[in-house]
This record gives sequence, structure tokens and C-alpha cells, in this order.
Amino acid sequence: MDDMKSLVSVCIPTYNHALVLDDALRSAMEQTYGNLEILVLDNDSTDDTATVVTAASARDARVRYLRHSENIGMVHNFSACVEQAKGQYVKFVCADDALEPECVERMVQVMSAHPEVSLVACARQLVDRNLRPHRAARYSRRFVLADGATVVRRCFFFGNLIGEPTAVMFRRADAVRGFDDGYRQLMDLEMWLRLLKRGAFAFLPDPLCKVRRHAKQITLENVKSGIVLSDKRRLFHALHAEVEGKASFREKAFWDGRMAVTVCRTRNAGYEVRPEGVAEVFFPRLFPGLTYPLASALWRLFGRES
Repeated sequence: MDDMKSLVSVCIPTYNHALVLDDALRSAMEQTYGNLEILVLDNDSTDDTATVVTAASARDARVRYLRHSENIGMVHNFSACVEQAKGQYVKFVCADDALEPECVERMVQVMSAHPEVSLVACARQLVDRNLRPHRAARYSRRFVLADGATVVRRCFFFGNLIGEPTAVMFRRADAVRGFDDGYRQLMDLEMWLRLLKRGAFAFLPDPLCKVRRHAKQITLENVKSGIVLSDKRRLFHALHAEVEGKASFREKAFWDGRMAVTVCRTRNAGYEVRPEGVAEVFFPRLFPGLTYPLASALWRLFGRES
């Protein structure tokens, strides 16, 4: 089967985003790649989401609307998108984001030309609430075709360099397990790393999507509740044995530094955690007496949330 004729499921998980949802819907409907379904998974919204989607479906028969009878949580709603998708490929667009017209076509072209690729991503244009651009964020400034294990190691040590769900595409068959509900903040990164265990990574340096940057408050709440720290601990246990063998001293030290910053943020937000009790680091003897105090001092000088 010619991949360039394959059905793509553009999935829009949403909860109370009626004010911006039409931007995501219109960007999906305006894709240059025609063979797609636009699947909206409503997590029991209490605003005018149903009205917005009904109006969109009247304009475009490819829009399919499913509403949960109760809020099942963000992670389960993302998994429901994969479960309900009918396409060979899954392309997320978060309800407050938008795609450029050629996004789906360009990504399908890559996956069609490179069947070894299990995840393709693009640069993101970070925008404000009115879609005004701030800056572009990207994995690289050039096209990348890389071994999955190499990208797994890089993202483990240096964070989610791949991007948000709006920035990626993958094969539905590779993701049938859904998103891991053991994660809350890093649920997307965990999925990307799991997909990259199945194949290669491709990156398009052009910003083919727009990502609204107003999630800081959500991240702060996850810091205050210990979710960010818990997710990083879980990721360490899942992957450290796999990546440690090829890791450099710099990479290990960078992980420990990032973990120390997370502990600083978590403690400053009022969540009780003792540096001595953090074992998910590569140099545990140095962590409480050197790495954490240094990170804490730097955080007090430069990094505290306003």
C-alpha cells in the first residue's frame, strides 16, 4: 500500500478549550494531505466545546466527535485517542495548538520514504494565546535521521528535546499500549522514548506547528504536588540501566544536576523531600553534599519562579 494514500488520524484531545479549539480544528481541516480523519476526544468538558465541534463537523465531514461521560484524566484521554484512531498514522494536535498546512503531508512523506522510522517530529513555533510567535524550538537546525537508541539516551539526559504531542507523528500499530498512566508530567516523553525503542527518529527542522506557551501554571502545580520529581524518578528506574553503559561523565553529571534543580523547585514549592533520600542519580554520594547545595545556590540566584 502506498503510504502517501494512507489514512491519518489527526487527534485532538480536549477539555474546556472551547475558546481556542477552532484554531486547532481549522488547522487540521486545512491540511494539504487529504486522506485524514479529525478525531476530537472531549474529556467531559463543561464549556461550549460541543458547540464548536458541531459547527466544525457541519463544515467538514471528516470531523468525528467522541465525548466521555466523565472526566477520565488527561493521560487516559490521550490513550483513548490512539485507541479510537482508525488511521495508519496518528498525528496529535493539542486543542490549544495548531498545525501548518503542510505538516501532515511532510511527515507522511518522511515515514513513507523511511519505513525504519518509528517517530517523526518537527520544529515548533512557540506562540502566545493569540498565535503571535515568540521563538522556534527544535531538536536540530537540519534534517535528522538518527538511530532510536541514540535519541533515547540524549533525551533521557537532556530532557524532552523532541517536543510536545503536537510536534510528532507515529504509526498507530506501534502505540497500541497507549500512554503510561504512571506518568503525569512526562507522559509524552515516555511515549516518545518507547516508540524509539522500536525504530529510528526523523526530524524536520521547519516549524510545522504552533504551540501555545501558557502551561507554566500547570507545570508549577505539578512541581508543588511532587509530580515532576516523581516522574523523573520513575523515568530513571525505567531507563538508567539501559543508557548508563554508553553514557559519558558529562551526561551523568547533567542528569544529576537536573535532578538537583527539580528537588530545589519541589522543596521551594513547599513539597517535602530530602536530598539525602533521592537515590535516582548517578553519583549518589556526591548528590546531597555537593550537587544539591550547588544547584540550590544557583537556583536562589537565577532560577526561582516569580
